[in-house]
Amino acid sequence: MKLCDYCGFVIKDNDVKCFNCRMVIPGREVSESVVKAAEVQKNVQLAHSTRSLSSYVPKKIIALILVVGLFASPQTQMLLGDGIDYWDEINTPYYTIPEKIVLTYVRNFEIYVEEGNDVEYTLTLSIPGNRPSGSQTDLVNWQTIDDLEVSPSYNLTSEGRMEWRNNLSGNERDFITIEYTAIINLVRPDIKVSDSGFVSDIPDDYDLFLQDEWLIEPSNEQVKNLAIQLSNGTNGNVIMILKNIFDYIENNYRYQKSSVPKSCPDTIVGKVGDCDDFSILFSSIARAAGIPTWLELGIIPAFIDTSEGCDLRDWGGHAWVNALVPLKDGTFTVVNIDLANSYFMWMPPYRISDWVDNGNGDDLDSYYYLFSSKGINSQATYKENSYISECDLQGEVKLTDLDLEL
Repeated sequence: MKLCDYCGFVIKDNDVKCFNCRMVIPGREVSESVVKAAEVQKNVQLAHSTRSLSSYVPKKIIALILVVGLFASPQTQMLLGDGIDYWDEINTPYYTIPEKIVLTYVRNFEIYVEEGNDVEYTLTLSIPGNRPSGSQTDLVNWQTIDDLEVSPSYNLTSEGRMEWRNNLSGNERDFITIEYTAIINLVRPDIKVSDSGFVSDIPDDYDLFLQDEWLIEPSNEQVKNLAIQLSNGTNGNVIMILKNIFDYIENNYRYQKSSVPKSCPDTIVGKVGDCDDFSILFSSIARAAGIPTWLELGIIPAFIDTSEGCDLRDWGGHAWVNALVPLKDGTFTVVNIDLANSYFMWMPPYRISDWVDNGNGDDLDSYYYLFSSKGINSQATYKENSYISECDLQGEVKLTDLDLEL
């Protein structure tokens, strides 16, 4: 999806000019009508230049008097000010984000014996659920799940997950299907640094999210030193500390996909990581600074095209961070921070939340290992075919920057 360099409007493949600001797109061929118009304008200018200078003098004097009088009027000054503001507005790049997406998501699993015979397998998946917005917006949920259909039926584990377990032999195959409707809202909290409370305002109820948890290591010495450095000069302002941690990772680490999440020391030394690694490091530093944080895991599309409808494809796993923020009015809110996509305290609706970290390290660890099999010299595997069968965009918000002003 290409955006106009002048106004940020979406550019289609066959556009010569931007549909919004009418600026010519660099590298695109100018249409024949535009060339002819330019030639006509050039001929008019040449014709004017052949006239005698004396024929213009009276008109120029009169025009000058009129222009001076016009610019001196208060009404013109007001219009000029508005015009400058309008010019600034149309020349500020912006991004159009839908307020809400309603989609139907289908997950199909095909499980089969890869080698050997008589294999037992286990497939474990989180149950899609609602996600409350809290006091971030006036919405009850930023994600609502409706019409969940699962086939065949599943067993409910002690962690509250869906589990399928069976034995396969030879060419036997099992098929599992999950389908649901997700209503996902844009999250844009109306809070700034000046609204933030302090670390000392955080209640003891969230102590669980200040402790070590699988790969989240606030007790690590490197992590503790980073927490001290990134808290300096903030006077304990929670949003300032979160933004310092965010900027530190944004400016010093490079995105690199990894197969399994890494420990904090590995990420710090290598200065590379993916969404899981950055979320784990961020949570570790924030917890060491006294701010409760926890991971949220789900999926996002790699391909997004909303120029002519709602085309979201190539969905893959994703991780982001939730952080507790006390506010000066005595209330609390939870903000979302997506390190891999550079979203600080806001989220577009292009995502589905699958599971929220509950503070139990074993549960967090097991989320990354949804499938297992065992047998004597035998191995089972699976194929997943997931897609959006229906999608609808609702509302529209124009953002002049993908990061919120603080």
